[in-house]
Amino acid sequence: MPKPPTLDVELPEQVAAVIAAIETDIIRSRILPRTRLIEDHLMEDYNAKRHVVRAALAELQRLGVVVKPRHRGAELPRFEKAQLDDLYAMRAVLHRAAAQATPLPVPRARLAEVVAAMKAHAAAARSGDLIRIHRENMAFHRALYGLCDNPYLAESIRLHDWLSFPARAYGAADPGALAQACAEHEAMVQALRDKDRDTLERLSVMHMDRARQLYIQKFLA
Repeated sequence: MPKPPTLDVELPEQVAAVIAAIETDIIRSRILPRTRLIEDHLMEDYNAKRHVVRAALAELQRLGVVVKPRHRGAELPRFEKAQLDDLYAMRAVLHRAAAQATPLPVPRARLAEVVAAMKAHAAAARSGDLIRIHRENMAFHRALYGLCDNPYLAESIRLHDWLSFPARAYGAADPGALAQACAEHEAMVQALRDKDRDTLERLSVMHMDRARQLYIQKFLA
């Protein structure tokens, strides 16, 4: 059976550093929706060479974090309400499907991987390191939804995690949203331990809402 396409690519260290810096500035609201990402400014802000900045923008465009509208340069997308609703409806379908497909009980070794990812995200939350919080959150989702053992579904969830990053990014810097995310991670792990599929499915969908509401309040209210 052919393997599904993967989002994983190996990036040069300098390119990865610029991507992390851009992600952090999005989380901190230094880069806002429809902000133009001008190469010369990014080179100065991140002390990077032009080819490094271009490679970073190309990778972020591949992931869907950056868009290039016709006749305009790279920018952070701004979701209209209908677009946001469609995106989150798709994410809900994917998360619910993964929860329904996850074999219960979860083998001990695989549950331990999810628990480790949960603890790593909680430690990142305590550290206040925004890029670490964001990356460990993605890692927890990858471990959790990877339990479904459907690589096509798991990779689709990862893709939509990235596509929704410009909307959900602000939750990493919001103390209330971050505390809620950590609590919901713990609750999802407990649902796995309890073999409680209904709770796992409900939390998998509900977990997305706080960051979505933050975006609505910031940009669509």
